Amino acid sequence: MFDIGMMEMLVVGVLALVVVGPKELPRLLRTVGGLVRKARELTADFREGVETLAAEAERELDPFEDLRKSEGIRPGMSPEEITDHILTNRERETQQKTSQEQKAPKGNEEPVEDKS
Repeated sequence: MFDIGMMEMLVVGVLALVVVGPKELPRLLRTVGGLVRKARELTADFREGVETLAAEAERELDPFEDLRKSEGIRPGMSPEEITDHILTNRERETQQKTSQEQKAPKGNEEPVEDKS
């Protein structure tokens, strides 16, 4: 962020020692440290807020992203292809449900024994 080398830090330290004095220097350093910490926290909060807003804007940019993922729709598909793809998925799901229902024994019925 700031391009401050050791020499510049030494000059600032000597000036602070001369201007503030040795008695008040520790309190000044604590205060400056607290201000720097607070500035970093504010910067992190600001960055997090901007990233959240960017993520929301990205979601609003493509409101059908979840549908694309769940249905397996690829970019470049025409509306007719998308419709056919979704209808095929629904038919497949219906067939799977009916085949599972036919295979599973019903809980209310007792098995019928052949008495011949």
